[in-house]
Amino acid sequence: MARWQLLSYQSIKWITLKQKILTWFKINISMDFLDPRKRRSHRLRLIVGYGLITIAIGLATVILVYGAYGYSIDRKTGGIVQNGLLFVDSKPGNTNIYLNGKSINSATAARLILPAADYELILKKTGYRDWKRSFTLYEHSIARFVYPYLFPVKLVTASLKSYASLPVLVTQSPDRRWLLLQNPAATSRVVSFDEFDTSDPRKPARPLLLPSNLLTGGSEGTLTEVEWSADNNHLLIKHDYQGASEFILIDRREPSRSMNLNRVFAFNPTQIQLYDKKVDKLYFYDRSTSTLRLANVREAALEPVLLNRVLAFKPYGTDLISYITDNQMPPGQVSARIWDKQQSHQLTSFPVGDTYLIDAVQFQSNWYYVAGSNTSDRLSIFKNPLNDLKNITVGRARPMTTFLITGAKMVKFSTNTRFLAFQGAQKLVVYDFEESKRYQYNSPSASESPLRWMDGHRLIGVSEGQVLVWDYDATNRQSLVPTLLPTGGYYSSDFNRLYTVATVTGSESKTLQTTEMRAGVDLPANP
Repeated sequence: MARWQLLSYQSIKWITLKQKILTWFKINISMDFLDPRKRRSHRLRLIVGYGLITIAIGLATVILVYGAYGYSIDRKTGGIVQNGLLFVDSKPGNTNIYLNGKSINSATAARLILPAADYELILKKTGYRDWKRSFTLYEHSIARFVYPYLFPVKLVTASLKSYASLPVLVTQSPDRRWLLLQNPAATSRVVSFDEFDTSDPRKPARPLLLPSNLLTGGSEGTLTEVEWSADNNHLLIKHDYQGASEFILIDRREPSRSMNLNRVFAFNPTQIQLYDKKVDKLYFYDRSTSTLRLANVREAALEPVLLNRVLAFKPYGTDLISYITDNQMPPGQVSARIWDKQQSHQLTSFPVGDTYLIDAVQFQSNWYYVAGSNTSDRLSIFKNPLNDLKNITVGRARPMTTFLITGAKMVKFSTNTRFLAFQGAQKLVVYDFEESKRYQYNSPSASESPLRWMDGHRLIGVSEGQVLVWDYDATNRQSLVPTLLPTGGYYSSDFNRLYTVATVTGSESKTLQTTEMRAGVDLPANP
């Protein structure tokens, strides 16, 4: 076929296709665009079309915005409903959710959109005790209950090891994996501990034998926990004996490397604290001279005095110290100060006391300080006080909130730093930094039981010889198992087991026992 014939054939095919396309879309190829009336009509149709599209987009935007703010339409009444958002989770998981006594056919973890109203939330699961909480869900708000912990109805305990008498010292590492019990059967010259791995209760206890000459007077006297290091290996304890005291740094992995700090530094401090939760440096406080200094463990050397006229102190990190001093204060008054990068700032002042309550914590990028004494009638919380103290136009710290409480003897932050608890006599005050709420109630625990957080939302103590656990707002109080420990008991790192010491039935001997915190379908197949 000739070249011109091929091009002619292709041209014919293109013309035919073009005519089909024009016919399909019914395109009028007349000269309508030259007609003024048709041009105005076309322009009017465009304006109306664009207007309708704008209205549709606007309505859709309004609907989406109001939906995002929690508005919806009741399909039965046609009325507008204002909603809130509820998040619910629990341990164990897959727990049935009930609202106002009715099942909603949903289980944890759940995200629920509900009308704003008052609710009673109940979590149920076979084999477990119910968890309950009344709350108000406000319109356009979010409520989170992701912390509920359900306890088994039937508590099953198992004995791990028996002792002739109650271990004097029982302590647990910060990660809750290692549980140490001082062995009361040790000889007068040897101090030993039994180490239990809470991640595997089937493992036998590992004996930790301290060097025979480590403690002055051997095992005579009393050992008291001071502080664990962040490495979960080193434990600082205080040994009180024959009217004197000394500090021992125990190496859990290699007990032979444990140190008697008083001998290492040839110094007898009244109090020792770890520097930044590590063991390479220590804070030495001498009450006789009211001085605070650092001690370098690697070089076995004391550094120059850091602060004078110190009555109590609490360090944080590498450059922050809260302390109480009577320096430049009138008789009967002391001041709480903050030592920050070699500079001292006054936080507040209050009456002299026998016990000083000072602490600080960081929560959601904000620093919160608390300071007071057992003789003061109030305790104040300060939020980021250094910002005001360093601002020359302000120059003083302003309390965020103040509690009227007398005889306060202990203050503790929760493990997640969201809550602060004060203990005074039989009163307990809890402050929630996230919700800016306070709770005040009679302490469910015995007065001799120290204030202690089980986790980020629950406290643990002892009542009538039983382990007692309750939520931060005094709800969901649960009496568990017998215990001889003033702290109640200790949980494994996964909170699946509770460790306590109890009296053996029909005997004077004591036993370390573990209690399973799971039930039903949550129990392991091969315990």
